[in-house]
Amino acid sequence: TRYRDLALGPSLFHWESQSTTTAASTTGQRDIHHQARGSRVLLFVREHRREGDRAGGVTEPFRCLGFARYVRHEGARPMAIRWRLERAIPAGWMQVMGLAV
Repeated sequence: TRYRDLALGPSLFHWESQSTTTAASTTGQRDIHHQARGSRVLLFVREHRREGDRAGGVTEPFRCLGFARYVRHEGARPMAIRWRLERAIPAGWMQVMGLAV
């Protein structure tokens, strides 16, 4: 599945859940109510699964964008969640973050 995950600005990120997640599901409720339940969300992203030649490339590492807080969601299967980052995405990463991650 190709998820549409992308930066909406330096501190706002659009993320899609797994294709079976609804707001009423255990996973959806965990994401929506993470702060009230005392948990924190760390957001990791990457531009591609592999670096270099697709067939023989190496797995691309994830970049940590830091802690994020739930803002809102839309839809289901998958849920589209907006996260507010506690720290802005570094300016040098913004072009890459607008691509599928």
